[in-house]
Amino acid sequence: MEIEHAKSAEIVSSIDDLLSRILLLLPIKSLIRFQSVSKHWLSLITNPIFSHLRNPNPNPAVGLFLPPAGDHQPFDYLPLSPHESTDKKLEFSVDLRGVKILQSCNGLLLLASKNRYYIYNPTTNRRLELPNPDERNGNLSDIILVFDPVKSRYYDVVCVWYPKISQCLIEIYSSETRSWRSCGGPFTAAFDFENGVYWNGAVHWLGNGDGDESLYFRVADQVLDKMPILPTQIELYDRFSRRNYFIGHSCDHLHFIGKPSSAVLFNVYEMRRDYSEWFFKYRVDLSPVVAANQNMVLGRGNPFGWYILNFAVLGLVRGEHDEDSFLVLQTTGKIIRYNLVQGSFENLYEFEGDLVKDCLSLRYPGISGFEYIESLCCV
Repeated sequence: MEIEHAKSAEIVSSIDDLLSRILLLLPIKSLIRFQSVSKHWLSLITNPIFSHLRNPNPNPAVGLFLPPAGDHQPFDYLPLSPHESTDKKLEFSVDLRGVKILQSCNGLLLLASKNRYYIYNPTTNRRLELPNPDERNGNLSDIILVFDPVKSRYYDVVCVWYPKISQCLIEIYSSETRSWRSCGGPFTAAFDFENGVYWNGAVHWLGNGDGDESLYFRVADQVLDKMPILPTQIELYDRFSRRNYFIGHSCDHLHFIGKPSSAVLFNVYEMRRDYSEWFFKYRVDLSPVVAANQNMVLGRGNPFGWYILNFAVLGLVRGEHDEDSFLVLQTTGKIIRYNLVQGSFENLYEFEGDLVKDCLSLRYPGISGFEYIESLCCV
């Protein structure tokens, strides 16, 4: 009987192995549907090892989530192809009404709602509430999701606290241990740790724009270091409005754009992995976009001969090939996709009715979009 039982278990294992190999070839949308076939299929598809094998490298973003116009309204979803539906919804439960997206990182979202924090996978609609960090540490300055499925199926969450003026304390939550740990004691740092961006195993913060250095924190060895000087100066008010600069990562690349509001031409820079410099990557020429969208131009005809362009960068998306990389721009009444290599553009979305208030208004002022990357990663 023991021999027969062992053979049966061996057969089941071989069938599961074959089934897993077949399932790995299917699109993620099909895998989501097949989870309802049976409990066994659900177990196979939601297994962390299967999830990691299905997405060894983060896919390019297929859409952006954008904040709603008012409280208790669903997030807007912007597909990055003009032929896709805008019907994608974040299906939060009732207790997550009024939720804010703080960050998108390689397929997972970091959410906040009433002093509670969550990790959420919008593809699988699974979420995990994080244990509350210790508020006795002081005032919370920043909280950042750190996730690289190429290196590990586990993620970290980095918290920066201000116990006292000019003192900082860093805590890290690990999804592997399901607990918080402190990175030593408080340290002196006259720096505003806000709007951190994850890339290359580290969290990055821009300086104030008045000569301050930018910093990055290497999570694995818990070291805080200096970044190279920004290629374009950021005015202090721009740092907080996020209207005239952009910093973000896409497909394992970190980008920076410093955009004067009057510039038709501007550069996109990329950080080298050894942190030696920001190097020139793309040259953006919006002349054709402006010619086709005259309502972008403000202040034309003034005696000084200058004008202001009303637009902002919602996102920069790197494609599988460099020629597939593009900017997502918003201007009055519409959102535009601009190819960074070819210089071509197309409309992604046009707003109607009360969403177009006047020539000065942008639908999503002062923010960047949150990338939607299809993923089976576990929370």
